[in-house]
Amino acid sequence: MSFNKFSIILSLTFAMTSCAGPESYQEKMARYTPKKTLGKNLVPEYKISDANYHEPSKGRFPASSPDSPHKTDDSKEVIPTNKKLYFLNLIDQYESLKSFSKDYSGTSISICPSFHTTLVRHNEENQNHSNTLAIKKFSYDSTKIMDEKYLAKRPELYLPLSSQEVTPKVIDIAKNTPNGTTEASLNELVQKALDIHLSKTYSEIRELCEYGVSDNYFVYENLITYVKNNKFRANSSNMQILLKTTLFSNFALLTSLDTHVVKSTSGRKIASVKTELNLPYSKELIERLNVAWTNQYFDSLKMSN
Repeated sequence: MSFNKFSIILSLTFAMTSCAGPESYQEKMARYTPKKTLGKNLVPEYKISDANYHEPSKGRFPASSPDSPHKTDDSKEVIPTNKKLYFLNLIDQYESLKSFSKDYSGTSISICPSFHTTLVRHNEENQNHSNTLAIKKFSYDSTKIMDEKYLAKRPELYLPLSSQEVTPKVIDIAKNTPNGTTEASLNELVQKALDIHLSKTYSEIRELCEYGVSDNYFVYENLITYVKNNKFRANSSNMQILLKTTLFSNFALLTSLDTHVVKSTSGRKIASVKTELNLPYSKELIERLNVAWTNQYFDSLKMSN
């Protein structure tokens, strides 16, 4: 399969939304609310940040770490299927992303016919994990919303404020606010977009539970096939391909949100959430694709200016 053919498989049809006339900031915000009935979970379009890509030494991600969810009591390694691995990563990301939302009240997944045993085991292993943040606020410099390098290290600013399209994005509205954007208004926009993103993610999880597959899962399967049959080297072009898939897009989002959460007066993070390097199922995913070099991108998001 050629690169161009794979790009076509991953590409989504995006449409720009337009406004019939001038709107106030309050009117715009009122329109951007999560819908109960959602369609396809379109992957957000991120601008990729600079990173010093290189092939890392082997072994950064062991096949089975001490806290691996894929071992039986007799320590015999159990390799999850691609479908189970996709499902486990997505549900883990969903639960982690919920911790950053102020208003999202989506329930946890408790019933899942297609992955019943997998979900029960996952919930049992994570029943004592808490990702609640004391303050749901992020730190942004509103004077840098025209700085492409600044924006590229903050993928949440590219989240859509539409449940059906990938536009308008948070940054689209921020750049077109008549009286200028403040840190508070950026936070409000990000929170709205995050709630929409969570609703769409929940919708996909429900689809997986009912049918066992989703459109985004098939993109993931195509990615596995492509990486297996091609030299998928460490570079920005291949990182961009990965970011067009749900799981890697969410890894980037989680990393950025955790980096920009407001700090306490002591200078330390208010709370710690499970991000891309310690979400247990991500280790298996990254090793299966042999893309440990992607952590160079995630690390670059933590060094935002």
